[in-house]
Amino acid sequence: MFVCGTSFAALNLKFVCYIVVLSMDFEEFKCEMDALEIDFSDVKRLAVAVSGGPDSMALCVLLAEWAKDSGVEVHALSVDHGLRAEAAQEAVQVGEWLRRVGCVQHHVLTWGHPSKTAIQEEARKARYDLMASYCAEHDIAHLFVGQHMDDQAETVLFRLAKGSGLDGLCGMQPVQVYSEALMVLRPLLAFSKDELMEICLKRRIDFLVDPSNENDDFARVRLRQARGVLEEEGLSAKRLSVTASRLLRARKALDILSGNVYEEVALGIDTKQIVFKIDLLCFQPDEIVLRCVLKAIEHFRPEADYAPRMEKVEALVYDLIRSQNRGEPFRKRTLGGVVFEVDDRKEIFRLSPE
Repeated sequence: MFVCGTSFAALNLKFVCYIVVLSMDFEEFKCEMDALEIDFSDVKRLAVAVSGGPDSMALCVLLAEWAKDSGVEVHALSVDHGLRAEAAQEAVQVGEWLRRVGCVQHHVLTWGHPSKTAIQEEARKARYDLMASYCAEHDIAHLFVGQHMDDQAETVLFRLAKGSGLDGLCGMQPVQVYSEALMVLRPLLAFSKDELMEICLKRRIDFLVDPSNENDDFARVRLRQARGVLEEEGLSAKRLSVTASRLLRARKALDILSGNVYEEVALGIDTKQIVFKIDLLCFQPDEIVLRCVLKAIEHFRPEADYAPRMEKVEALVYDLIRSQNRGEPFRKRTLGGVVFEVDDRKEIFRLSPE
C-alpha cells in the first residue's frame, strides 16, 4: 500500500497529469447532502466507511465538518479483511490521520474468515456485514460510503458486461435501503475521482493508495483500464452517470405502473400464496408482467441476497404469456424457492413458497 502525504510531487501517479480540475467545496457537499432528502434532525450519530483512500478520507472530513455544528457523532469504520499483511498497520495509520480531524471516532473491524475465491465479492459482502453489525450495536441508522462518479461508471460497465437489465444499469443509488434498520448513503456520486483528489490536496488530507486497484486479475480493474479507450469515443464517466440517472427515472415509472397492476390483478396475497387473475395479468406489457412476478418472488423471500437469474424469470414469464396468447400449456415449476402454477379451470396464476 502506497502512503501519500501532502506533497503533490510525491504522488508520482498518472492521475496527477490532469490540467483542469473543478473543486468540490463544502457548500457543494452540503447541497448533495440536502439532495439525499433525509431528515437528520433527530440523528445523534452516523457512520462512514473509511478505507483510507482519497475518496473515503475526503468524505469523512467533509462529513465531520457537516456534522460538527449539529453535535452529531461521526463513527469512521475501517475494515481489515486480513488479505494483506500490512492492512492492520494501515488501519492504525488511518486512525492517526483522523484524530487530527477531530469530532471523529475511528474503529477498526476485522474479518476473521478471508475467502480464497471470488475475493473482491466476498470481501465486499463481509465489509458491509461487519459495518452493519457495528451500526446495529451502536444504534446508527445511516452509513455513508465514498463511491463517486468513476465508481458509478465502472458499475454500469460491469453490469452491462454481465448482461444486466434496466434495473442493474441504473447503477448505484444515492440512498439504498440495506435493512429495516440501516440505510447506505452515497453523497459523492455526482463528483469525480479527480475532484476528490483535489480536496485531499487542498486540505492537506493524507491518504492511502491501494495497489489492488491496479491488479488486472480483477474484472473491475480491467474495465477501469479499458475506460480510456471508451472515453476517446465519448463514453466518459459523466455520460455513463447521466445515462444511469435517466434509466433510473424510467425504472421508477415502471415500478409505479407495475405496483398498481400488482394490486389490481391480485385476487389474494398472504404468506401462503399469491393468486393473480391470469388474463388481467397477461394483458399487460411484458415488462409489467415481469415486474409483477419479481415482486411476488420478493414477497416470499424478502431477506434473500439475490433474486433468481433474470433469464430464468424471463423464460417463465414468456411461457406464461404464450399460454394465454397461443393456448400452450404452462408447465408447473419451482424457481427461487417459489412454486408457479396455472389453474386453467379457475383462470388463475398461483405462486406459493416451496
